[in-house]
Parts: sequence; structure tokens; C-alpha cells
Amino acid sequence: MTTRRHLLAAPATGAALPWATPASRAMDRPGWEVTRHRGIRPDDVDGRDPLVNPRRGYRYEMSYNAIDLTSPWADEQDQPADAAQRLTALEAEYGPGADLTQLYFYLWDFATTEIPPSALDNIERVFAGLRAKGYQAVLRFAYDDGVRAERRYTVQHIQRHIAQLAPVVARNSEVIAVWQAGFLGAWGEWATSHYRHETYPDAVTAIMTSLVQALPEGMHTQMRHAAKRDMVTNHSILDRIGFHNDYITLGGGLWDYYVPSNAGWPAYLDVSPTRAMDGEMPWDEGQSTDPYAWNTVIPGLDTARRLQTLRWDTLSIAHNATVTVPAWKRDLLTGPQVQDALLPVSDGYFHDAVGASVERTAFEYVRDHLGYRIETRAVRHAVLHGQIPVEVDVVNRGFAAPKEPRPVQLLLLDSTARPVTSVPVAVDWRNWLPQGRAETDDDHGAPGTTTFSGVLPVPSGARGRHHIAVALPDPARPERGRAVRFANATTAWLGDANVVATVHLDGH
Repeated sequence: MTTRRHLLAAPATGAALPWATPASRAMDRPGWEVTRHRGIRPDDVDGRDPLVNPRRGYRYEMSYNAIDLTSPWADEQDQPADAAQRLTALEAEYGPGADLTQLYFYLWDFATTEIPPSALDNIERVFAGLRAKGYQAVLRFAYDDGVRAERRYTVQHIQRHIAQLAPVVARNSEVIAVWQAGFLGAWGEWATSHYRHETYPDAVTAIMTSLVQALPEGMHTQMRHAAKRDMVTNHSILDRIGFHNDYITLGGGLWDYYVPSNAGWPAYLDVSPTRAMDGEMPWDEGQSTDPYAWNTVIPGLDTARRLQTLRWDTLSIAHNATVTVPAWKRDLLTGPQVQDALLPVSDGYFHDAVGASVERTAFEYVRDHLGYRIETRAVRHAVLHGQIPVEVDVVNRGFAAPKEPRPVQLLLLDSTARPVTSVPVAVDWRNWLPQGRAETDDDHGAPGTTTFSGVLPVPSGARGRHHIAVALPDPARPERGRAVRFANATTAWLGDANVVATVHLDGH
């Protein structure tokens, strides 16, 4: 969609909102009006651009040695230390469409010592670069990179490092989508660590308990696969532990455990609806010479079904970027084809303004439906006795429900987009549920509509055009964190809020 700079621009005083649809009288309640909304069509302004929202969507990948912000990889020795510059280079290399990045920090130099202040400052510098670019990180810390000799760190070393890193993560929580388990083994994937801590339930439980206790409120962590999560004996922390699949092949490769025939499949189905899910395909042979490279196109529509079934939130487009990702960009999908695959179809997504069918690529479809995709359908309001009661209907067309807690607010904005009234809404947006899972016997009908309501007091003397808006700000950093934008072409985006209706006040 349009850039953040344009989204925050307020209309001139008294200006009409060109996106707003006319209100009509509610048939059953005198004095009430209803404003109906539609989704984003491909021929809308910026209608084929990604809709930027927190903790969901495509991601890139970047790696730093924490000691000096160099890369551990021989072919990346010229990468800039400045994260904003690095992200600009990744956009050029892999194309647009992502607003997250997997972010590895390698702690090889400090595996058995404290992390020095200079390295912690380096980590903060990278987070500042993400903030400058409007990105969020899928964050992972690791010691062993598969290049240098593995280090002999212990559970106590890991716990000490978690304690050192926790304040840094907390200060930068608005640019972190998830803090993955990491630390153990090559690339932090929980295999081949020197002492094999990942094979002992006591060690696994101690590390994961320390990590979950260090997470900022609402943030999740992720583990590599179900067998490791099953080793956690502290069941009180499991509601914050999701999964990351680092080898998505739809079962074609030995290291893709996220398939119905795997013993962990019931756990993936059980955990994924409410915990954060991330993943990546293997590198392809155009990117890597290692024996794990994958040089066969992974079908886009079949991948969408797997990701929707496992309620996926974030996915790398840096992996398999010369084989599968280009194929997805060529693979054209139709609305009936997607519906026949038991996948969600957003309102207007496959049609233009005159109702003609429009194809979308598999790349677009997966990009736009990873995680949640919230559309408002209708808004009803009235001006009664100095108050504005409001009812809002929303539907989730994405692959997943929202996974993090987030406040929902009703706002009354004046004609300059300045909030004059704000009230919290007693609703948990994590209950805005998506369509049933494609690869199970769920109900595959359209997702249900959720209605929430509130009452906005009208300030004394308020007169003229005002706007009713819905805001879902970052709960920890509302002043600088990313708010949630509805997937509608008929709602304006003003001051990090979704304008859903216009009301005229007479000053009484």
C-alpha cells in the first residue's frame, strides 16, 4: 500500500475522505446509519502492493557477528554494518514484498564469557537500522555458525546471555516480531551442540524457561520442531512457544518434519493456531553448494495450503530465491482455483472495479494472506444524547488469527485527524478467527464475522465533520510501534488509525 509518510498525512480541514463510502440509514433503528466497506481490488491505487502490518508477511535474512557487525559468511564480507543499508541491498537482491527480516547475531566470540557492552551496543545499532527502515526482526542468537569450530558453552552461559540480552530486546520490542530459541547448535537450530544439551529435557527446560521469562509481554519464541518442544517439562511456559520450520519442502526433503506423516503433526496442528509460526524453504543450488540445497520448484498453491493449515505468520523469500520464488511470481491463480483449494479469498481480491475476474500470482497470494488479514465489513453508528454508539463488523481473511495481545480502541477524530475522544473496546482481537484449515476436516466455509462495539462521548461544542476510527496500536510502544491497518480500500489511514465512518456534529 502507500508509504507510511503518505499514510500519516492528515487531510485539509473540512476535507472529505475520498475513500469513504456513503452512509445509509439503518433499517431497524431510527437515527442509526450504516457505512459498508469492501476489500482491496487489484485495480485500486496501490492495490497490488503489500499491505504492511506487524508480525506477519514475507521476510529477508541477515547475519552479523556481534563483536564487530561483520558477517560470518565468506561471500558477505562486503556487507555494510549499517542495517538500513543492508536492508536496502536485500530489497534490490530479492525484490520488494517483505517488511521483516530474519536477524542472526552470532555470539561465537563470547560463548563462554559475558557479552561486552560494545557488542550489546552493536546489537542496538542494528535494531536502530531496522527502525529507520520500518522493519521488524525474526530474531535469533547463536554461537556456532558451521564455519568456525563449535564452542563449549553450557546451559549457564546461555542463561547468562539471555539475562544480558533481555533488556536490549525489551527496549526494542516494537522492531522484533519474535525471539526464536536459538543458541544451541549450528545456526541455533538445536542440533550438534558440543554438549548435546538439546537432547536432555532438564537442559531444554532450563533454557526455555529462562528465555520465556525474558520475553517482553505478548512476544513469542519458537523452536525447531515438536520433538524438542515436547521435552519442555515446565508446561506453564508452553503458551509462548511456537515453531519455525527451517526446511519447507512439503515433505520432499528429509528435514521437513511439518508433514501429516510425521509424529509431530498433531502438535503442529495444536500449537499453530495461537503461537507464532515462521519458516523458510531450503537454499537452492543457485544460492548454495551445500548438500541440503533444493533445486525443485515447491508448488505455490500447495504451499499456501500447508501454510494456511499450520496458521503460518512469516516466511522467507530469501530462500530458494532463484528456483521457487520466481516460479511463484509466474504462477497465476484465479479466485475459483483458490476457493477449490479450500483457501480464503479476500473481498474483491480477484476482481476489478467492473466485476471482471483478475488473476493474481501465487507470490502475491501467499504474501497477502500470511498471518492475519483483517477487513471491516460494515460500521453502524448514531448520534444520541451527546454520545455516539458504534458497532463494527470485521472478518479475518488471512491464514491465521493474530497471535499477540493488542488493544482495540474507538476514536473520534476531528477534521484535521486529531483525536478528540478515545475509548477502549472490550474485545480480544486474537479471537478474530480465520477460515478452517485446508488440509483438515475443518469447516471450510468463509470465516465468521465478529462484531465489537463501544460508545464515544461527544465533546461539548464539537461541530462539523468528524471521523470514527479504529486503532490497534503496539501495546508496548504505541508512540513508535506499528499499528494494524485494515485490508480495505474504503477505509482511510490517518494517524495510525483506520477511519471507518464519517459523522456530522451540530455542536450540542
